[in-house]
Amino acid sequence: MENTDVINGGIQTPDTWEVSVDKNSIYTNDDVIDAYLRGKADGVKANHNLFVDKLNENIKKSASFTKRMITFLNQIKINPISAHLKINAYNDFVILVTMSEDEFISENFLVSYDFASTIEEEVMSDEYYNVMFMFSDREKEGFNTSLLAADGFFLDYKMKK
Repeated sequence: MENTDVINGGIQTPDTWEVSVDKNSIYTNDDVIDAYLRGKADGVKANHNLFVDKLNENIKKSASFTKRMITFLNQIKINPISAHLKINAYNDFVILVTMSEDEFISENFLVSYDFASTIEEEVMSDEYYNVMFMFSDREKEGFNTSLLAADGFFLDYKMKK
């Protein structure tokens, strides 16, 4: 029986052969594949965490811009009934603000489009956030929120009363 030396992974070398590299630096194909899969899983987890963090940050930005729009509307004597958020992607948002038909068709309301454009232009340089405002008339009662959800507006802004 020859003398043998056991190296990383259980490989045995007989007396006639000598390992010319550090025994701890020898890796099998399985070792490399396992390391790749662990690294890939860690990378996917890190990307997921970044995605979730950026999404949460952008939802907060949308709330801030919604509040600014509602404040502006109140200043020009328009009383929004509701506001809703649609998320197209982690960096692409649509804010829908609803109001009574009388306020929606009033000439006083037209300046709201300019204010919305100002906000939309503010964020143009942000590659991780885009927002667009939409406006609609609605009745206070009997408004079908299921249709809003079907269109992707599944987050409702908590209006201050």
